[in-house]
Amino acid sequence: MSFGVAVLGTGRIGGNYIDVAKKTPGAEVKVVAEPREDVAASWQDRHPDVDFVADYRDALARDDVDVIVGTLPHWLHYQAALDAAAAGKHIYMEKPTAVWASQAEEMLDAARENGVKLMTAHTQRYYPAVRAMKGVVDSGDLGSVLMAYDVWHKPYGPYNRPEWMLDRERGGGMGQMDGTHQIDRLLWIIGYDVATVSAQQGQFTHPNSEHPKINADDTGMYFIRWKSGIVACVSRIAWDHGATEYGGDWFFTNGMARFRLPYGGGDKPALYIADTSNGSWRKEDVPERDSLLDEFTEFIESLERGDDDTPIPQVHGLNVLKVLEATEESARTGREVVLDME
Repeated sequence: MSFGVAVLGTGRIGGNYIDVAKKTPGAEVKVVAEPREDVAASWQDRHPDVDFVADYRDALARDDVDVIVGTLPHWLHYQAALDAAAAGKHIYMEKPTAVWASQAEEMLDAARENGVKLMTAHTQRYYPAVRAMKGVVDSGDLGSVLMAYDVWHKPYGPYNRPEWMLDRERGGGMGQMDGTHQIDRLLWIIGYDVATVSAQQGQFTHPNSEHPKINADDTGMYFIRWKSGIVACVSRIAWDHGATEYGGDWFFTNGMARFRLPYGGGDKPALYIADTSNGSWRKEDVPERDSLLDEFTEFIESLERGDDDTPIPQVHGLNVLKVLEATEESARTGREVVLDME
């Protein structure tokens, strides 16, 4: 069985999904929706065998489309998913699921009511270094997890970004851009039994008083408690002056492990293990893979099998947004927020 695919949007990594879907067994790219004529033309030159339309609703109306890949600006995810579900199309939506958790709940309801699947593509969990850390935790070789520290410090360059990325109401800000990746990693590895969230975040490196076109956070630190007793800290900052750090440190009853990822160049991804008494790290290289291809392939395979759920559980994107909104509430009120996760 082959699933006809429509790619909605080609911004940032969006156009890469044309190649990804073409490489995926069981998938066939039928149409790409891109309203910007100049952008569409450049992709059409590379893919003359694929139809291009300006309005994504024209793609949804096609009988040869079974799956949509949503790579639209965050604020467009909500309506596109509702329209896709109503058209009977399975939905593979780039993270975050939506701008707000309430929208994600409506999107999931619409998918269920129309008998289609909605998976949020949290691609970073398919990075080999992140999967290697998940393997360390699951193996129990270092004992039980005590705590974790997930870090992403990177250059901001706000005015090289689309305007919507600088507006929280449209899904901009580094909480939606980066924080959702970090929360995804922690929920995937530790679980959904989050008890409380405390946070400090805001617009600190590019304050609104000096940058009136920016209305979104650039910096945050979260403290997350799980009912199991595990705790984690998320540290993120989009800086104008600073240094890049990207990865996670994990602490166990019998050792430590950390992974590091490149951002804008630098060393290859790697996993480090500290399981001796001499205070040193042992570096373990991780293989390079196409994470976009791995993730989309698993999604198509799950549809072929008729699985009850998707490889990344359908509720996962909603849970990520619940934690993110809890960080915003905590930062706004100065209080710890209690969560009851699905």
